Amino acid sequence: MRLSLTLIAACFSLTLSCPSSASAATAVQLSCATRGEVMIAWFKYQLTTMKWGDHFQIASGSSRHETTSGKPYRVTTFRNGDDLVFFPRKEKYFLFYAGKDTADRCTVEESQTLPVVSLPRYEKPAQDAIS
Repeated sequence: MRLSLTLIAACFSLTLSCPSSASAATAVQLSCATRGEVMIAWFKYQLTTMKWGDHFQIASGSSRHETTSGKPYRVTTFRNGDDLVFFPRKEKYFLFYAGKDTADRCTVEESQTLPVVSLPRYEKPAQDAIS
């Protein structure tokens, strides 16, 4: 029992000494020749979103691959059939649009961490609850 309390105290003090900032997602703003500005955001539970103009797509998960020369890359397939290909070593992004064989090379404009936002709770007024 004494060891458990000591371990808990040590873990608690380590958490206090390290600044923790809650983040909702990591995001990258891309500039693509065909689509213009595209925002890609990676959330917990392998949810990825892609927004450009008035369009918004989602994807679940990504697959890891290697080129024939051994360079790793990841592919995220969105619901509309677009594939985002990312080469982590060079931080290069390519978009393959649904039904197209040629890639649109995208350049990174900005990377950021999106904070968790606490939305205010909506309470329905008592008089509206009856109707």
